[in-house]
Amino acid sequence: MRKATGMLALALAGLVMVGGGCGRGTDPDQVAPAPAAVALPDPAVSPSGPAPAPPDPALAVGSSAGAGSGASASPPNGVDLLFARMMIPHHAQAVRMSRDLLTKSGVSPRVVAIAEFIARDQQREVDEMNAWLESWDQPQVDPADPATARVHAGEGHGMLTEAQLAELAAAQGPAADRLYLTRMIEHHLGAIAMAKGAVSAGRNAYVRSLAKHVVNEQGAENEAMRRLIDA
Repeated sequence: MRKATGMLALALAGLVMVGGGCGRGTDPDQVAPAPAAVALPDPAVSPSGPAPAPPDPALAVGSSAGAGSGASASPPNGVDLLFARMMIPHHAQAVRMSRDLLTKSGVSPRVVAIAEFIARDQQREVDEMNAWLESWDQPQVDPADPATARVHAGEGHGMLTEAQLAELAAAQGPAADRLYLTRMIEHHLGAIAMAKGAVSAGRNAYVRSLAKHVVNEQGAENEAMRRLIDA
């Protein structure tokens, strides 16, 4: 288990390097930049629409708009599988952060709206990614599994440590607003870096579509959260 964990961590580092330009370049037609201005949802509404639903097991190689040549008929490669396995616990932590914020009193209604959307949207994507893994006869990922937590410990990519999570849990009112927003922006940046790697080097239609969605969606959310911090 320790050896497998180390290999997975090294592979993830390679995935992020691909996203940063060490692999082949990302087609600019495949990843739209986050819009310069995003209206804050009230109630929260996805800036770029829902993520693509995972294919039915019988249609696991179904086509996806903009997936690239051959992607619609290709089984997942190592990057595709790694992206799903690492993004599931990454999303799960964002859900945890958001649900924690929603238990507090004295927080901004606009921050509440963002947290409600992130909790709902990313939990749905966790469920979809696990369904996709199962459709390819791959084991599902349990974010609560201690082994999964060990893989992510100290990995970066915006993931909070337990001490940082405890700090967020203890914060109240406007201090909780600001801490949640600043930490979630960093968390999103880590997800965007991983997603760009999957767009560049992934092969499966669903993963590439989901990765493009993460880049666009979380980029738009970051713009909205930055404006709330500056307000």
